[in-house]
Amino acid sequence: MRTLDIKDGTIASVLVADELASNQDGSLDVVVRLQDGRRFGFTLFTLEHLRRQLDQALSFVSPGMLVVKHFSDEAILDAVRSAMRHDLERLGVLQPPINQ
Repeated sequence: MRTLDIKDGTIASVLVADELASNQDGSLDVVVRLQDGRRFGFTLFTLEHLRRQLDQALSFVSPGMLVVKHFSDEAILDAVRSAMRHDLERLGVLQPPINQ
């Protein structure tokens, strides 16, 4: 797990569960840490991942889905900022504290 420091208003940092270069699955788990101590988890998906899922099934459901063009620090931070503008609490899953 690595941290993307964002220091952007209410966002303290973004924790990325996997290394970007080694992620072949098309999904990436992140945890957003807010300045007030709350933490929210998300799974980011690429369009290619969604295409593969729909090749194998008629539907794909994921609560609070966030889609990114590709996995890069810039795209991850853009998705987190967008989630904040659209009420992060509705899009994420509240996470227990992380021991670091």
